[in-house]
Amino acid sequence: MPANPEVRSRAKHRSFSAEEKARILAEYEAATTPLERAAIMRRSGLYSSLLSNWRKQAKSAEPKPPRGRPANPEALEVRKLREENARLQRRLEKSERTVVALGKAHALLQLIAGESAMDESGSSKS
Repeated sequence: MPANPEVRSRAKHRSFSAEEKARILAEYEAATTPLERAAIMRRSGLYSSLLSNWRKQAKSAEPKPPRGRPANPEALEVRKLREENARLQRRLEKSERTVVALGKAHALLQLIAGESAMDESGSSKS
């Protein structure tokens, strides 16, 4: 059996932009009968208490303070410093690997140069 298209099957937390709130409030206020208003609320998936809150917000014209903890101004700097530290650690490890590889290459070249010098000295004495 198909669900009624005017009733939501599952409640969802939604947020509305200021333009959407103003449009819905204007449409609600323009409705002449309680049935029209109820239809607008059902279609928008709203409760009358939410519309009341929107009216109060529109009258006060003050934005509500953000909820939750206030942002820690040092937290952003700490995060940036940790990211930079991690980047520099990776760069240091890469540099250390390069130094080790160059040291091995240098030792190999000295070994080859030493063998070459021994071959030249051995062949010139004969």
